[in-house]
Amino acid sequence: EMKTEEAMQEFTRSGTKKLILDLRGNPGGYLQSAVAISSFFLPAGKVVVKESYSETEMEKLYRTSGHTIHEFNKRDFVVLIDGGSASASEILAGALREHEVATLIGVDSFGKGSVQELLSLPEGASVKITVARWLTPNGISISHSGLKPDILVARTPENRIKLEDPQQEAAIRFLNGEEVVSQ
Repeated sequence: EMKTEEAMQEFTRSGTKKLILDLRGNPGGYLQSAVAISSFFLPAGKVVVKESYSETEMEKLYRTSGHTIHEFNKRDFVVLIDGGSASASEILAGALREHEVATLIGVDSFGKGSVQELLSLPEGASVKITVARWLTPNGISISHSGLKPDILVARTPENRIKLEDPQQEAAIRFLNGEEVVSQ
């Protein structure tokens, strides 16, 4: 969160209105961090994620606290995602897209949208049990197939070897107003 705050201050000082948030290879972290980081991009009170326990139990909603420093829109803000974007980073990307402040570019995210509890068993053993699912603000389960990008752009192993980044290049072209279509 501190690094995000520093980066956002730098963004403000730069005078630009366009931003790329690279969540590729980001396995996520704490749910509260995803909510706090979302607060830089969304007004106060917006749902970031819903925690769904069962059909009968009420969903738990996590909302932004509103540290917005700039009004973002999906023409000026790109979030890069890939198969390594998981858990809290998927929550963040999903919320930004569904509140229409960002466009997702890349490939499908990992699909780690479950809340797990570790239970201790006798003789030092333990078991992890899924107790809830994370849903995007629109109620889409992150676990089912991950997030689908708005614009599909792959990055091959050959691209990596040659230090090419077609996903980032597509994001820059998009932010410059060019039409970028899925591969």
